[in-house]
Amino acid sequence: MKTRFPVILASLALLALAGCDTVPSVQYPITYQVPIGNSTVTSAYGPQNLNVSGQQSVPAIPGQPLYFQIASPVNVTLYVFDQTGPGPGGPQLVQSVGSFWNQPVTPTGRNVEFVFSATQQGTGGTVQFTVSDHPIPSSMPVTPPVPPAPGPNAVSVTPTQ
Repeated sequence: MKTRFPVILASLALLALAGCDTVPSVQYPITYQVPIGNSTVTSAYGPQNLNVSGQQSVPAIPGQPLYFQIASPVNVTLYVFDQTGPGPGGPQLVQSVGSFWNQPVTPTGRNVEFVFSATQQGTGGTVQFTVSDHPIPSSMPVTPPVPPAPGPNAVSVTPTQ
């Protein structure tokens, strides 16, 4: 009986340590490529919006600034959530529309969820998204896509003086 006591005690100590909250170990900066898209399909039942939102969950250290830089080829709505519990979403930290961001956010949870949603029909692409534990030098935003050539029934208007 005496020989089992140290084994049982060691097992209980390991179980107690396994439940401890640990700080994520991450090598920054990290760059992600997040695909997004938005198109409208018309059927006999009416138009259907097929919006493909990109989502990326990033490990964070609670209370420490997390710097991010986002460059998108199209306008997107950016949502940033502080994941303080299980599942998607949580308290919203940022909501903005644009194609380029370079700013910090300070989470209270161990994960930050970034959601990108194209704002206009028929647009899409890949969002370049970088996170770091220190400020990121600003880079040039991604240039918007070239609009498609007009169709055969397009009318061209030339301004007159």
